[in-house]
Amino acid sequence: MIYLTGDTHIPIDIDKLSSKSFPEQKQLTRDDFVIVLGDFGLLWREDKTYRYWLDILSHRRYTLLFIDGNHENFDWLNSLPVESWHGGHVHRIAENILHLMRGEVFEIDGNTFFTLGGAVSHDRIYRTEGISWWPQEVPSKAEIDHAIDTLARYDNQVDYVLTHTCPFDALLEIRLRVNSWDRYGNYSVEKALQAINDTIHYRDWYFGHWHMDFDHNPYHAMYNRVLRLE
Repeated sequence: MIYLTGDTHIPIDIDKLSSKSFPEQKQLTRDDFVIVLGDFGLLWREDKTYRYWLDILSHRRYTLLFIDGNHENFDWLNSLPVESWHGGHVHRIAENILHLMRGEVFEIDGNTFFTLGGAVSHDRIYRTEGISWWPQEVPSKAEIDHAIDTLARYDNQVDYVLTHTCPFDALLEIRLRVNSWDRYGNYSVEKALQAINDTIHYRDWYFGHWHMDFDHNPYHAMYNRVLRLE
């Protein structure tokens, strides 16, 4: 089984994966997967919070996967050794905790998943580079080119797309659900995802980042809910 959820910002929003909020996990095994759609937050700084949650999550029954968001320690994350896993490349944090790298396609439970993390931190003016904000949050041209090449190997067709933010088309639905909107914001990542969106075929596109839950096919915004893929 595969479950998807939104940003966990460990420890702020991790409660959605508690036994109380997510009782289904009691029936899962390491052959089942929970995927966090960015801003996982475990690798932030190597302190007691990190050690506490690493211990908790590494003892979960399931395999925990995540794509990167914009609030991650990219210096730390990108320093980890790269492994091949289910057809794509990952960083392994623990035996059952893996980072699904950018521009990869993974074959899991008979389905293909294209992954591309990253987004622009609109609050970066209040953050400190290398401590609470990292410029690697925005996918580079090389990473976008790699994503395009990877998709081409799959004839530009996958079952699911997993990203942190959304393609530009989906912003209309988000604008309808917020009280204010920055029309002059930096939406470069959303535009890059839109360019990919315009050239590929897929069943559903799941993303986090916007701290809301809604479905407007084929787009699915994820935050507090934990959704099982049928």
